[in-house]
Amino acid sequence: MLVVEDLVLDTSKYRATRAQRSLKLNPTNLDILALLMQRSPGIVSKAEIAEMLWGELGVNKSGGLGTRVHQIRKVVDDGFAFPLVHTVYGVGYQLCK
Repeated sequence: MLVVEDLVLDTSKYRATRAQRSLKLNPTNLDILALLMQRSPGIVSKAEIAEMLWGELGVNKSGGLGTRVHQIRKVVDDGFAFPLVHTVYGVGYQLCK
């Protein structure tokens, strides 16, 4: 189980909830969320996420990463009192209050 604020990810069942409300994310986005949660409140670079998803050549594919983070942000943050997913411009992403 990974927990950051009111966000909970059960990695064994691949289920995420926020404020006890079930979140629907595809497996790839759940992997990204898990990495962000494991490193919270630290910053995860775009290159690290791209490498996790696509291997060593992932840096060349990091353009699609913004879309994935947007999808995660829409599910994890929209409709809640405060956002958890933050962009650290020029560096990567951070999951914290």
